[in-house]
Amino acid sequence: MAAVTITTAPGPQTPARPPEPAAAGRHHLAPTPLDEVPQIRKGMERLGLPPFVPGDLTGRAGRNDNWAGRVEDGRHLFVKRLDPAVPGARDRFERVLAFERARELAGSPANWSANWGAPAFLGGDPDTLVLVFAYLDGAVTGTALADDNRFDTQLSRRAGEALGELHRLPADGVPRVDTAGTRVAATRLASLPLDAYTAASAAELDAWALLQHDRKLREALRRLAELSAEAPATPVHGDIRLDQFLLHDGELYLTDWEEFRLADPAGDAGGFVGQWLHRAATRMFTELDADSAGAPADTHRSLVANGERQLDAVKPHIASFWAGYRAARPHTDSGFAARVTAYAGWHLFDRMLATAPFTHRVGAVQRGIAGVGRNALLAPVRFAAVIGLVED
Repeated sequence: MAAVTITTAPGPQTPARPPEPAAAGRHHLAPTPLDEVPQIRKGMERLGLPPFVPGDLTGRAGRNDNWAGRVEDGRHLFVKRLDPAVPGARDRFERVLAFERARELAGSPANWSANWGAPAFLGGDPDTLVLVFAYLDGAVTGTALADDNRFDTQLSRRAGEALGELHRLPADGVPRVDTAGTRVAATRLASLPLDAYTAASAAELDAWALLQHDRKLREALRRLAELSAEAPATPVHGDIRLDQFLLHDGELYLTDWEEFRLADPAGDAGGFVGQWLHRAATRMFTELDADSAGAPADTHRSLVANGERQLDAVKPHIASFWAGYRAARPHTDSGFAARVTAYAGWHLFDRMLATAPFTHRVGAVQRGIAGVGRNALLAPVRFAAVIGLVED
């Protein structure tokens, strides 16, 4: 197969960086030595790109090996390679290309808001699964901005506009793949496959037990999966988190298109809302006043009051995001806000499952956070009104 180079649609462009945790948004990592990955040079040659200058490379945290630095013609590039040994790697490669094709079909710059952009893509080589982007040092992830209280409500609105416009991209050629996290969960709500069980940490088994022993929650997850399957599908990012947004010189960009596909757009919106709910729920259970450690009734009252304070702190972000989304995509199907809310609730469980492999147990804080997610899943219409997601 030939290497693929795609000219992106006109509009704001910037280099890409991989998904990363908050701490990694501020630190360079030592990448794998290039002499151990000869596919990088081969892939870049096939794309007509010069090699990296030795000794001038950094990396970023993420699921793929990656390299950033100067190449021999002076440009700064970001290169990542999808591991062919990982199931689904080639599909993820193809989905990156599908996004670039969708951008081309979007047409004139007037179809893209000035409030956001996507990474400048320089090409992909299907033989080596190498993807190349221009690189811009100094871009800050949304997670790092939020940690520093610098992700303001205007950025939240711009994120909403970005997703609303993304969900209006042409659907031609976009793969339709079953991606809903709830569907993955649904296959394990009764039991775990033997290989998953034997490889799981104690915390993972605890986390799945919370789901498997909760009949109402299982029914809510199945219902969400059914509603999503019936909902009008649009192009979606498929893996929305704050660290997928970058800010550079005042411009907002959305990165990492390996999960791009046709699906229920409520999953993307719910991912953004869920990030803020997770922050509120975490602080609800970790920032209690020391004076509240008294009688159980006093602790409960303090916990509820702190939860209300923390929710009030993030509701402006949710409201601004929702306003931006509805401005960019004013026409949504009936029940969209409820599904967004349910997906936001699922996000809290998804975070618990994602961190469980790295710890020995699911603690009280994680269980409390999951409880907030459970409320959103069991009563999404009522919870949507609480957090300010209202439909016209």
